Amino acid sequence: MKTVLLLLGVLSILAVAGCAGGRTPAPRGETPEPEPANSPPECNPEPEPEPEPEPEPPSHPGIIITTGVHGNEPSGYLIKPDLEKLGFTVYGPCNPWGIENNNRHLEDGRDLNRMFGRTDCPEAETIKTWLSEHQPKFLLDLHEDPDGTAPYLIQHGPDDDIGRRIVDALKDEYDFDPEPNFMMVTGEDGLLKPDGKTLAMMAFIKIYGLAFYAWATFKCTAIVVECPGSWPEEKRKAYHMKVVQTAAKLFEESQGD
Repeated sequence: MKTVLLLLGVLSILAVAGCAGGRTPAPRGETPEPEPANSPPECNPEPEPEPEPEPEPPSHPGIIITTGVHGNEPSGYLIKPDLEKLGFTVYGPCNPWGIENNNRHLEDGRDLNRMFGRTDCPEAETIKTWLSEHQPKFLLDLHEDPDGTAPYLIQHGPDDDIGRRIVDALKDEYDFDPEPNFMMVTGEDGLLKPDGKTLAMMAFIKIYGLAFYAWATFKCTAIVVECPGSWPEEKRKAYHMKVVQTAAKLFEESQGD
C-alpha cells in the first residue's frame, strides 16, 4: 500500500510540472532566471503621405483682380479671401508695407501706381512677374479715391464698352460720379475712358499704373474700380465685390457670344 501511495505522489508532481510548461524549478535559495521577453513584432512601415491635391482651376479663368496698390485704400485687399472663395484669381496686397502702415506710398516714398513704366521699383517688378505667370484677359484693379464723392470706373481699353455696361448695370444701386476726373482726362456718367492719344502719351512719358501696364502688355481691357474713401468700410467692400461680380458676368457673357 505504501508503494502505491508513493507512486501516486510522484505522478502528481510530474503532472504539476507539465502544467507549468516543463520549467525546471530553481534550486532552493536561488532566484529563478527571468524568462526571455518576447521579441517585439516588426514595426509596420509608415504609409506614404498622401500627395497634395491639385489646386482647383479658377472659376473665372482669365479674370484677374489686383488689390492694395495704395496702402491707405484697403477695402479691395480686405475682400481678397471672399473673392478667392468665389474662384477669382487675386493678387495683393501689391503694396504690403503701405497696407501695414496705412500709407498710400511705398516705403521709399514713391507712388507704386506711377512706377509700372520703370524698371527700378522692386514692388512693380514683382507684380509684373506675377502677371506674366497669370496673364489676364480682363483685369480689375480695386481702389478708393480719398477725395472722391461718388464711385466711378477708369477703363483702359478704348475699343471695349464693358465699362459702360458695368455702370449701367449698377445704376439702380449706386449714384455714380457724373463727371469723374483724373489728371487731364474727364469722363461722364460714372466712366472715365482715356482715348488712344491719351494712352499713347502716357506710354511715351512712362508714368503709368498697373491697369495701363496690363492693357499695354497683355492687350486686355483693364479697369480701375474707384469708390469714395470716405464711405464706411463695409460699404466700400460691398461695392468692390458687386463691381467684380457684375464685371465678371458681363465679360464672361461677351466671351460666350
